[in-house]
Amino acid sequence: MRLLIYGDSNSWGFPPDGSGRRMAHGARWPGVLAAELGWEVIEEALPGRTTAHDDPQMLGMAMNGLRHLPVALKSHCPLDMVLIMLGTNDLKARFSPDAGRIAANLGRLVDCVREVGAGAGHWAEAAPVPVALIIPPPLPERVDDPGWERFHEWRGGRAASAGLAEAVAAIGRERDVPVFDAGQVVAGSCEDPIHLDAAAHRVLGRAVAGWLTRTRPAPWRASSDQ
Repeated sequence: MRLLIYGDSNSWGFPPDGSGRRMAHGARWPGVLAAELGWEVIEEALPGRTTAHDDPQMLGMAMNGLRHLPVALKSHCPLDMVLIMLGTNDLKARFSPDAGRIAANLGRLVDCVREVGAGAGHWAEAAPVPVALIIPPPLPERVDDPGWERFHEWRGGRAASAGLAEAVAAIGRERDVPVFDAGQVVAGSCEDPIHLDAAAHRVLGRAVAGWLTRTRPAPWRASSDQ
């Protein structure tokens, strides 16, 4: 089973201690998931990645998840499944955060997976693969503290994040994709409210592994093919 995780710093393993040094593979939630399920897990994760925004304050268009997704799919195919966990970086003030818009962009990512394909068959005509979404946890209270050093960068983000679970769940129903709410099991760390600590990575990896075992998303087929 080959699973592609398409995410940002919380899938990459950015630590909340400010060091910027990536957590060890076994400590990151994708590594925990791989150990739990015995699957081959491909970590296509980039700190700062958004759902569909270029970010001139970082690496420009390289931060745009929608732009890069077709490259990731074709680079790593054949795949058996794609799991997307994005949306946290869209909560930065410079992107005018809005839960409905973030959810809509996640829907566009789902559409991209289905249109590009990454499953069995010829590379240029790869079949669609099952896709699922993980809703990132809402931002904790510290984000709204003017004393926090990144307060201005994330201003307004916490309020928008509070509506993500409902908005993304609606997109999941609309697109017929399974959705896992990470906010039900983990939260940002005390040191850095944006990033998960090692304990949260363990919890999330195990929880997602259990959810995938129960859910096992099926390949999508366009209505004309049914």
